[in-house]
Amino acid sequence: MAISEMRRMHLVVHRSFRDTCLGLLQELGVVSLEEERSLPEDLIARVGGDGRVKELENALLEVNFCLDFIGKYSSKPASGLSNFFPQPLEVQMEEFRKPCFDHTSLYKACRSIEEQVQSLRSRLNRLLALREFLSRIEKVDVFLEDVGSTRYTQSFLIEVPAEKREVLRQRLSEAGTLWEMEVFPGSGKNLIVFLVIHKEFFEAFEKIIQSMSISLLALPQAFEGTPVEARKQIEQRIEALLDRQKELLRKAALYSKFERELKIAHDYYLTELERKEKESTILQTSETAILSGWIRKSDIPLLEKALKDKGKEWALFHREPNLDEEVPVFIENNRWVQNFEVLTRLYGLPNYREIDPTPLVAGFFFLFFGICLGDTIYGLILALLGFLGASTLKVPESTKQFFRMLAWGGVASLVVGVLTGSWLGDLFDYLPSTLAFLGLLKRRLTLIDPINNPLPMLIFSLFLGIVQVLVGVMVGFVKEWRRRNYAKAVMDELGWFVFISSIVVYLVVFSVASSYASVVLPVVVGAALFLVATQGRHQRNPVMKVLSGILSLYGLVSYLGDVLSYSRLFALGLSTTIIAILARTLSTLFGSSPYIGWLIGLAIALIFHLFNLAMSGLGAFVHSARLQYVEFFTKFYENGGKEFKPFGYRTKYIKII
Repeated sequence: MAISEMRRMHLVVHRSFRDTCLGLLQELGVVSLEEERSLPEDLIARVGGDGRVKELENALLEVNFCLDFIGKYSSKPASGLSNFFPQPLEVQMEEFRKPCFDHTSLYKACRSIEEQVQSLRSRLNRLLALREFLSRIEKVDVFLEDVGSTRYTQSFLIEVPAEKREVLRQRLSEAGTLWEMEVFPGSGKNLIVFLVIHKEFFEAFEKIIQSMSISLLALPQAFEGTPVEARKQIEQRIEALLDRQKELLRKAALYSKFERELKIAHDYYLTELERKEKESTILQTSETAILSGWIRKSDIPLLEKALKDKGKEWALFHREPNLDEEVPVFIENNRWVQNFEVLTRLYGLPNYREIDPTPLVAGFFFLFFGICLGDTIYGLILALLGFLGASTLKVPESTKQFFRMLAWGGVASLVVGVLTGSWLGDLFDYLPSTLAFLGLLKRRLTLIDPINNPLPMLIFSLFLGIVQVLVGVMVGFVKEWRRRNYAKAVMDELGWFVFISSIVVYLVVFSVASSYASVVLPVVVGAALFLVATQGRHQRNPVMKVLSGILSLYGLVSYLGDVLSYSRLFALGLSTTIIAILARTLSTLFGSSPYIGWLIGLAIALIFHLFNLAMSGLGAFVHSARLQYVEFFTKFYENGGKEFKPFGYRTKYIKII
């Protein structure tokens, strides 16, 4: 419930102070600059572009090309971990601000090599196609330059199926004698016919090949010598091109030594480009410049102090947001809750005028994940991996938060596993006598045994559902009350909260001490009558008011369906334990085999437990998140907030230290 208070600010500075001020804002990174449209345009002017934006965009394109080129041809093997979690370069501010690397000559060299490589590949593909063609006719023992026309004759190469050879010969004989043919083996079951005819015989020959659906082999280019000799020539040319290609690739790989400089240059140009783009939001008069945007209320003293240190030619104005303004959102929570902000961001940030659900989501998700995974050893492994990954990997903070969220889910699973007696399923019940004390410890810590007595765990899961649904309704009440929608807050949100909670209390009292249930019953009836009286208030017809009010009670079924969804917590936790027990059973079964049976049993146990940890962990994350999004958020959450992105250093590859 922590959305930072925002202020619309206008910073008026002397024009000579404008660039200094812009650099200061970029360094501080506390202001989101936006154009101010409410000021009279006849008194102000916009800062015009100086053509630098186009220059920076071109520079970025060229640097990106070089980085892609290096990534494509680098000979350095990339580790599997860096593919998933690329680590940024750590660069000092002084080095970042003064890039001395001129990428222009490198870009031209890379472009030249790329064009040569592409040209070589095109020529290689063509030669490979020629070699493939020649391989089809390599057993033809004639000179290919003889295939064609002379003054009186024409010669052809024809590929025919073996069974058509005699048919072709017979039809040619029937048509005349002005021909001569020689047959050679072809590829597969086909034959290659070298046929020489007199030109006067061409018309008859054409009719024959059309009637037999035979096609002539057209040489793709002029060759010299036999097909075998021509193929050798082609292969020599291919070999020469491959050598040239290797030489170019070797040369291209050498440019990877400029990767660091290119990445710094990329982020420098990116930052400069943002600065130039933000300059277009500045308005100015003949003597002053006006920088407008959003700033967190808590950062205003910081900005004022920094401005004072730079000079006196400025005046800072700020005000509360107007109701019709789209205010950027910055959510801030304590360190533990921050780890669960990724869940809120996955769904969508809250808008500025509603409640940040992250603290509530953190608690519920933590508990739900623990119940769904619900094993002591699995939880311990997940917690260790998560905390280890967050502390050792140099990844963005959002990725570290995700690791820590999974780690805390592991902690919850560890606790739930201890309380439900799941330690790799029931493995600790079958430990050797020397480790029997662990089994004894497990049994003493177990409060609920879902395998032998599942009902308490199911009831507990549904109870959590009731709690979260009621919390969602109450948050909706608070949200509407803060917006001064008092009627909606009381009649819709509070009315349903009292009705549902009174029913729950009535059922509990009735099941524990039925004689006292009559005390709660008037509250249930009163809440129902209140809903009947208020839910049809939008209807003009009195009859419809009453009917709408009565029909609104059907909404209780929807709430009941929401609560029943929480039974999946129990089901997922139970399935995790059952699969772990199955792993123990199978490993024991195969482990009793002679000689290497223990090894097979150990392998089966490892495979099953890893599979169980991965799939149950994934299921715990998905279903716990689903309960937040579908059952909880629908009670009050609107989202649609625009993230607060302060003007600062935009970096992709580096981390400024």
